Amino acid sequence: MARSAFAAPPGHGKRLRWLALAVMAMVALSSLPLRDAWRNRPDDDRPFAAARARGTLIVAVPSRPAPTLNVGRVDHFARVADGFAAALAEDIGRRAGVPVTLLLAGPREAADALRSGRADVAVAGLGFGAEPSIAYAPSAYTSGRGMALVLRRGAVRDWSDLAGGLICASRGSPFATEAARRAHADIQAFDRPLDALLAFQAGECAALVEDEYVIRQLLKQPDWAYYRSLPGTVAPAPAFIATRTGDVASTAFIERIVEGWRRQRWLSTVREDQATRLAFDMFNAQNDLYCH
Repeated sequence: MARSAFAAPPGHGKRLRWLALAVMAMVALSSLPLRDAWRNRPDDDRPFAAARARGTLIVAVPSRPAPTLNVGRVDHFARVADGFAAALAEDIGRRAGVPVTLLLAGPREAADALRSGRADVAVAGLGFGAEPSIAYAPSAYTSGRGMALVLRRGAVRDWSDLAGGLICASRGSPFATEAARRAHADIQAFDRPLDALLAFQAGECAALVEDEYVIRQLLKQPDWAYYRSLPGTVAPAPAFIATRTGDVASTAFIERIVEGWRRQRWLSTVREDQATRLAFDMFNAQNDLYCH
């Protein structure tokens, strides 16, 4: 019997099966968690090769005075990691599969730590390209909106009424710069977010600028019934996670993480958790529950 003109050439069936298997493998790999997708790569091509060899991922984060110290008498030499940055650092380590060690550092110190190899990652409020000698994941990790709080029956009715005045904010707040620009006002910065809240209630500033989640939590408390929010919200200044220059795998890994955070609204969850903690600290301070 003559062979059909459409019969497959010898070996064609095997090639199709191999192609199908290859496609299935690629689909399976793309569905794995980010950590597993990098697991079988050569050491030099995996993110944070130095951290894996060391056994810990060193992440530079901003610091604050310890939040449980006495109200009004803050020991600025006792420092703890900024809660928001620390939460991001811990999630990076979890996804990379490497334990995290936090290095307390401001933006300049964090950049120096990356350059010298004392840190693998910096979550330190850096603007994109602020330090040309380090690398940045291109998606900002700052998100959400800020709001301004003023006295309900005070003279400030709108943003323009703050011109030439003072706005209380925590040091490193992503909302402070834009709020000052909009109001033509100055920022009075405090090391602890709690101290910014206390100073505002003490009348040191005409307004308080904080994350919208914080403002909403505060307005639920009876002691904040004398305050109201100004119309509109404040966009955050974009901040970016930095890695060592030349570590392309780590930078790409961080970018995929930040994209996932934003897509899954995980950053909002962390901000809301931090707002709840701050509102609780403020409740304790107002009710004299801190040690004296």
